Amino acid sequence: MNKKSLLNMDKLNYTVNFQYLTCLLIIICLTFVFIPVSLADLQSETHPPPVQVDHSEIQSGFEICIVSPEMLENVRNNYGSQAIPLKVERGLYIGVLAPGVLYLRGDLNEDEFPLHEIVHENFKEKIGKHLIDITFGRDNAKTDLFPESSKYLIWLDVMYNQEDLKVLNEFIELLNDLSQSVRFEDEKIALPSYQPNYVPNPYTHYKISIVGEGFFKEKLDKRDSVKEQILKDRKGRAVALVRKDQMILLNDLLKDERRYFLVKGLLFSMGFHGESSSPDSFFNPGNTCQINLSDLDKEAIRLMYGGRLQSGLDVDGIRKALGMGYKD
Repeated sequence: MNKKSLLNMDKLNYTVNFQYLTCLLIIICLTFVFIPVSLADLQSETHPPPVQVDHSEIQSGFEICIVSPEMLENVRNNYGSQAIPLKVERGLYIGVLAPGVLYLRGDLNEDEFPLHEIVHENFKEKIGKHLIDITFGRDNAKTDLFPESSKYLIWLDVMYNQEDLKVLNEFIELLNDLSQSVRFEDEKIALPSYQPNYVPNPYTHYKISIVGEGFFKEKLDKRDSVKEQILKDRKGRAVALVRKDQMILLNDLLKDERRYFLVKGLLFSMGFHGESSSPDSFFNPGNTCQINLSDLDKEAIRLMYGGRLQSGLDVDGIRKALGMGYKD
């Protein structure tokens, strides 16, 4: 093997990826916070004379050196009491802080690095909490998911426009990507002339009726308060009636609101009755002119329809099913 190849391999062995360095920087910051505590603990256990460490070089800046495990051990030995070891879970030494220089091991990957697991667990907890927020509202105390079916078909049975079709087609594609337990027909949306074949019935239908103000008011006055819920705009005006298999939407909504409530009504029927305080979430009550889901929204929907949850769970049931707050 030539000299160039050896050099390239050496560089490869001590390459630290971006996420690893990010975790290390977190540890470095924590180290500076807890250095006095660590030194105090060390003195209380061994009772040596107090060691005076000159931090003047550290305060004015320091080098970061990526080294091999063997070199790191040499550094610890050579600096003696002036070296502050950086250690994480399972007794893993990942670096040494010496006067003016921070030495870091360059052979660790994400799988070996415990903070990667911690960050992952915290993200799972965040998704679970968001799911609880956007699932439970004033009208429901338990989850109410779409039952698993061969396939769902959106049926626009009254007034609609091309923008409605565009919004629904794009959202169906997204839902199919997120869901493992429920699928929507993505080749077509049934229109008013559609005649369903009920024997055998190949689809479970979700009907969307976009109607005028007079017809909507009539439906509102006769609504079944157990099966049908009212969706209101930011001014408190009722604009939609939603139940498990149907949405009745007021036709005179402005373009952005109409798009929003088409998506809102479908998600409401799928069991998302709650709200979020996250500023970029679709479920934030102030975001009535957007139809985009935040990354956290998407992960919560993926979790809800990922096969692990079912209808009839209360908040504690969801927490237990997802392992939230239940640590071994």
